Amino acid sequence: MKTILIVNPQAGRRFFLNLHLPQVIKLLERHGVSFRVFFTRHSGHAANLVRRFRDQIDCVLVFGGDGTIREVVKGLEDRPLPIGIIPFGTVNVLALDLGISLNPIIATTSILAGHTRRIDVGYVNSEPFLLMVSTGLDAMAVHTVGLRFKRYLGQMAYVLGMIWSALTDRVRRIQISVEGQNITDRGYLAIVSNSRYYAGPYTLDEDVRIDDGILNVILFKKSGILDTLRLLINILANRHRMMPDVSFYSGKVIHIRSRGRIKMQMDGDKAPSPPARISIRERFLPVFVHGEEKRPEGLEAVKTVLANVFTPSTTKFIRR
Repeated sequence: MKTILIVNPQAGRRFFLNLHLPQVIKLLERHGVSFRVFFTRHSGHAANLVRRFRDQIDCVLVFGGDGTIREVVKGLEDRPLPIGIIPFGTVNVLALDLGISLNPIIATTSILAGHTRRIDVGYVNSEPFLLMVSTGLDAMAVHTVGLRFKRYLGQMAYVLGMIWSALTDRVRRIQISVEGQNITDRGYLAIVSNSRYYAGPYTLDEDVRIDDGILNVILFKKSGILDTLRLLINILANRHRMMPDVSFYSGKVIHIRSRGRIKMQMDGDKAPSPPARISIRERFLPVFVHGEEKRPEGLEAVKTVLANVFTPSTTKFIRR
């Protein structure tokens, strides 16, 4: 296996980076993987690295969060390679959806086992995303929250960002339409999802699958801060489907428009403002996942980690 290991040092706490990254490197070395390690320095760096090495490697390993994975997918363009996810960051929703362990050692052993699953990739115009696109108060929070603020406060940074945005900015009305279904509707917050999860372990819809070739839409009809917070609280409590001021749609192509300039986000990063054409490429991206055997948990997970960290290396390796 020839690969590059892309590390986002800004995704999480430096203590955990220094703790887990040497263990991951040691494990790759022991299994004879030919690899180079690259630390991202700025936005877009991961995509540039993938474009540079695309024809020299068999797969891409990502030590980072959802935003770093999205950048890697952007760099792959129309020629996907298998991606190995080693979760590290504020939120790892894609790993959660795919059943990938949040423990870097167990996640790496799953990659080395070689099982893959092909998943859908969404696009906002030409920009890829894996989880969701939204516009409204949560998108405004993404544009408000700084990297340092997010690193130290985690998900709470987004909650504070939403409150600040509600007090300082204006939520504008949007229009959505589902291509080919003669559906048009209006509201003030839209979530277009490819994954069943939102903002971590909170379920938008248990029936949503990341490989079903369908985009799912939640459209909220009210604009007030209290109403929007009520929606978000109901999403966290998995009661949003019972709300009378929420509409649900699905389709392969969704259009979002607005008379005024509004903010959007995708996978926790800033996204271009509407008009936006949101589409899906079915089963486009292969991702390493845990195999059919039961994923180690509890004491078994501890044994797996200890075995892979402390077993002496017997395999020669090459770094390229």
